[in-house]
Amino acid sequence: MAENQEFEEEGMMFVGDKGKILGGFHSEDPQLLPAARMRAYRTANHLPEPAPRRRGGGGRGGNPAARNAAWIAAFKGGPASYGDFLLAGPICDAMTLASISLRLGGRRLLWDSAAARITNIPEANRLLTRDYRPGWEL
Repeated sequence: MAENQEFEEEGMMFVGDKGKILGGFHSEDPQLLPAARMRAYRTANHLPEPAPRRRGGGGRGGNPAARNAAWIAAFKGGPASYGDFLLAGPICDAMTLASISLRLGGRRLLWDSAAARITNIPEANRLLTRDYRPGWEL
């Protein structure tokens, strides 16, 4: 991916101590950023350059009628749609934890998904919930 090039509509970016990796919505087709690092990696590992990527589509866009048919089929007991809560839950957890990490200055969080708790910074758990105004409690 060239510098200053537009990203796909959906995707995931992983930022680590040694660089960044950009992939599709399901982390497919991972690419090191900047593009020069990806080229160097391919050269060092004797990997061919991939075919040019199609913009859009990616299995999630496409025909609105087909998308709606898949959504309706899921309601009728068919295969899960992309909007399935079982898929969305972990994504929401990741986004929430990223937000909490940013509020804590980028600190690394260890997450116990079974207990739905942050284990290494106990005071961070207060950021998992909110205090509701009277009359708006859950």
